Amino acid sequence: MTPKDCIVERTMRMFVSHGIRAVRMDDVAQQLGVSKRSLYELFGDKEGLLYQAMVRYFDDSRRRWAELSAGAGNVLEQLFMVLGDVMDRSEETGRLMDSLKRLYPAVHDKLMREGSVRNREELRAMLRQGIADGLFIGSIDIDLAISVLYYTASALVSRRDLLLPEGISERKAFVQIVSTFFRGISTAEGLRLVDAYRARYE
Repeated sequence: MTPKDCIVERTMRMFVSHGIRAVRMDDVAQQLGVSKRSLYELFGDKEGLLYQAMVRYFDDSRRRWAELSAGAGNVLEQLFMVLGDVMDRSEETGRLMDSLKRLYPAVHDKLMREGSVRNREELRAMLRQGIADGLFIGSIDIDLAISVLYYTASALVSRRDLLLPEGISERKAFVQIVSTFFRGISTAEGLRLVDAYRARYE
């Protein structure tokens, strides 16, 4: 890892722990033992450092998803694992993105655009794999399915004030709603697996 990468990594952890507003360039310089001048030469300003730190945050998420789902039996189980982790970490991610939207809207919008492209590409590959494996029906419109799943998951993650029936946890609600989506595009074998994974990952 280069010195610049180390700065990005450690600063990302500071933003996660203390909040974006609270972390100043002075704090980064002091905590990391580098000069403010070096920080400005490397990143331009706090916005430049913040952008790179948040890119690292989402790259770390993708690495974690790959590790988490390495033992999945099929792409459907992989989707349950990844989406469950998204839900479990939604409070932290939502807090960071809400702060970005308020304080650094240009950074927020750039990350959202870039993230949407990557997420859609990954979902497209997974849905195609599910079709090839006989878990999803081949006649689905993949791009429409991606939009429904992406925006449903995004809404559930960002709307933590969602009114839920008494006694149902956010995770259980999330798994139930995602399961309903998968049931709608599944073959008979896919349906069997959806029901099994729903019971396991709630």
